[in-house]
Amino acid sequence: MVRAKVIGVGLAVLLLTATALAQKPGWPKELVIAEVPVESAADYASRYAPFLDYLKGRLGIPVRLFLGTDYTAVMLAQAQGQVHVAFYGPASYVDAIEKAKAPIEAFVKEDSIRSGLFYYSLMISKKGSGIRTLQDARGKDFAFVDPESTSGYKVPMAYFCLEAKIRPREYFSRVFFAGTHENVILGVARGTIPVGVTWDTGISIAQAKGQIRGLEEFEVLWKSDPIPSSPWAYRKDLPQDLKDALRKAFLEFKDTPQGAEWLKARGLKGFAPASDRDYDPFRKINDALKRPECQL
Repeated sequence: MVRAKVIGVGLAVLLLTATALAQKPGWPKELVIAEVPVESAADYASRYAPFLDYLKGRLGIPVRLFLGTDYTAVMLAQAQGQVHVAFYGPASYVDAIEKAKAPIEAFVKEDSIRSGLFYYSLMISKKGSGIRTLQDARGKDFAFVDPESTSGYKVPMAYFCLEAKIRPREYFSRVFFAGTHENVILGVARGTIPVGVTWDTGISIAQAKGQIRGLEEFEVLWKSDPIPSSPWAYRKDLPQDLKDALRKAFLEFKDTPQGAEWLKARGLKGFAPASDRDYDPFRKINDALKRPECQL
């Protein structure tokens, strides 16, 4: 009986010790991550499950996905501390800092199968629609993604203003925001959206999901210069050991079987180190889009 009590006490001490080790100073009881909307909300929970499970195993704490209704919702949620880690486009990352006053810092960025540490904004129409050039698109309906989207608004808007000298609402019959890249891609593929802008990685994601055959379904009316790949950013006030653990986990995800599969479906080889200064060019784009002549 005494021996049983001793064993029981020993097990209790071991359990308490393990619990104490798991509860690292300053770490949240649950890590919340988010992504600016790329696909329909219904896809996110199932698509992110392998990544959430991986992070939970690496960090030793529960990891939950926050689903924001739009880019601004994600920016504000991270600014207010409801989200610890978030995926942004380059321009929305800068806006999260400058507009939402989010105390965040980029720590990794995407490494694309198609184009490495860069990606592209594409203006697309459905092949066979007769819209093959920007001139052909005049007087047609036109879809952006979101006012905070890099490839789905800011980069093409800068092109319209600074190079093409076009005011979209004067040039097209109707200009609207579709909400997600997926909405633009599928709308153009199905013929419900005559012309729209998106990112090339979004084409890869839609193809991997079996939604489209690939880029061959579209006419590319315009392609941007290379855009530095999109960052993941964590709040600066997270403990340094948690930030180090996050960076290491993201960078090593590609070396796991589930990671390689998850990344490929997203059109990625993996993640690469990133820093805040990688996105300085988008501070200049933001400044340009404040000009009166660069409004819709």
